[in-house]
Amino acid sequence: MKNADKYKWRGIGRRIFFGVLFVILAGIFLFYRGGLLKWYELKRYSHKMESQNDSLQGQIDELSSQINALEEGDSLELERVARHWGMAREGEEIYIIKEESDSTAEFSE
Repeated sequence: MKNADKYKWRGIGRRIFFGVLFVILAGIFLFYRGGLLKWYELKRYSHKMESQNDSLQGQIDELSSQINALEEGDSLELERVARHWGMAREGEEIYIIKEESDSTAEFSE
């Protein structure tokens, strides 16, 4: 019986050693500076930056087309920009309509 107990515990130390080693290596792989979690975070950040870059590229394209239209003398684009900045043609009268705010509005019944 003494011999059976001896063989029973023979591989336990090795199993514990490799189990602890596996847990340590898995922890390093997941949580260390260059680990899996950091990789996932950088991947998400990269996708966010790519979508922002695409959005900004669209704005650049739109502004470039507006600049080209103004340089070519497109009268509609010139009129749109002038109206945006509150400019008027010579001889035009400008009427400014102010909306009443909720606090000064009077209701009649």
